[in-house]
Amino acid sequence: MDFLICTTALIIFLSLFYVYAKYRLSYWSRRGVKSPPTHLLFGNFKDCFIFKKPPSEILREIYNSANPDDPYIGFYIFHKPILLLRDHDVIKQIMNKDFDVFPNRRFGSGLERDSVNLDSILSIKQPRWKYLRNKLTPILTGQKLKNMLPLMVECGKPMIDFIEKSPINETGQNKCEVKDISSRYSTDVIASLAFGIAINSFDEKETDFWNNGMKIFKGFKRSIVFIILFFIPEWDFLIGPFIREPANYFRQVFWDSMNTRERLAFKRGDMIDYMLALKNGEQDPIYTFEGDRLLAHPTSFYIAGLEATATAIAFVLYDLACYPEHQTTLYNEIQTYLSGKELTMDLINEMSFLDSVVVESLRLHPPLPVTDRIALRDYKLPNTELIIEKDIPVYISVNASNQDPKYFSHPQDFDPRRIKTGDKKFYESLAFGIGPRSCIGQRFALIIIKVALIMILSNYIMSYETKTTLNNNQAIHVFTYAADGLHVLFKKRN
Repeated sequence: MDFLICTTALIIFLSLFYVYAKYRLSYWSRRGVKSPPTHLLFGNFKDCFIFKKPPSEILREIYNSANPDDPYIGFYIFHKPILLLRDHDVIKQIMNKDFDVFPNRRFGSGLERDSVNLDSILSIKQPRWKYLRNKLTPILTGQKLKNMLPLMVECGKPMIDFIEKSPINETGQNKCEVKDISSRYSTDVIASLAFGIAINSFDEKETDFWNNGMKIFKGFKRSIVFIILFFIPEWDFLIGPFIREPANYFRQVFWDSMNTRERLAFKRGDMIDYMLALKNGEQDPIYTFEGDRLLAHPTSFYIAGLEATATAIAFVLYDLACYPEHQTTLYNEIQTYLSGKELTMDLINEMSFLDSVVVESLRLHPPLPVTDRIALRDYKLPNTELIIEKDIPVYISVNASNQDPKYFSHPQDFDPRRIKTGDKKFYESLAFGIGPRSCIGQRFALIIIKVALIMILSNYIMSYETKTTLNNNQAIHVFTYAADGLHVLFKKRN
């Protein structure tokens, strides 16, 4: 009798679940929006949740499953309906023109906390976001960036020494994993700006800061954390207790710098000076600059800046190693502008081919290959009958959009000489987000990337081992990673 009751109850439960799931998973079809076949439980993200594919590859597959001219396609994470934007004009409309409807990110939107559980610009919502953005923008003015240039060059010198001392293969070339190199260099530059400390992450005695930064991104547990924050932020209360630990180290470094700077009353022109000014200035209840709300900003600058710049440098180096003709062209441009001269911001800005190389590599390998927003209210998409309802997220697959044959000929090729289209500015920006909520540190990141490339190419010729293949972004993570690393051979120039 008990068995019969349990069996009947189970059948009723499964039947009700089936009806419920089928109805939820018909959200887009009921609105005339195409969507790919779904799993009854996982929606379209089964391969992500069973750790078979990274989320960026799933979004790319969803993007490519649509017809070439479809402006969007619907999909589901579990039973949550989400709209993936495909048409560049639609993306601009939502991210730029109608930003007032889509000002908030889905990332960390549950508790409005970032990847180390801090209340930072990366995850907060309007109207606090706009207030905070206006407060933080003066940190990275053009003049401040110019003042940072000598520091970037100084941080690059240990990088060159590190390459020279790396293992040598049978042909006399130094073999390096370039993401390791670029993350150390980026750490040194950003730690100086954001935390006011001078470190050398290429010295194994001084790697504490770098190691703690790597803990934020590396490891299976951290991969799960980022997947939850970006794709199922409603669950972020589950991970809150587990993501605080990395902040402890940065909290100590930050307050040591703040207290020392305040006690000695000297200025360095960095973010610590600015945090002190905000701490001692007039406070607005919308966002008070105190305690961990001060720590949140240098930490978020470091987290976002480290991954963006380190990934970009590593992939540009790898791309140039694979395409020696472009490497030679870039080296000649560097020599033309810099021979016998001191590196300045004006000279960097004049190097047009350098800019094209960086932009093209970012098109192929965006460090963060996904961007998202959430509708604040019901929104009718112009020139369509589609209503994007309140709280429905919209996503952009950055790598799929930037490699769409509709917009780019031979989209998988690394071609810095690619004909510049009217959308050049669009896909340049997409790697750093788009619209008013794009990356606040974009200019700073691009300068870090370009200085590293100039210094490395001025000293080394790069190649790669033909017996290895690039396993691009098959690591199960939100960010772009080559699962087996990016290995490049360096030969010292005469």
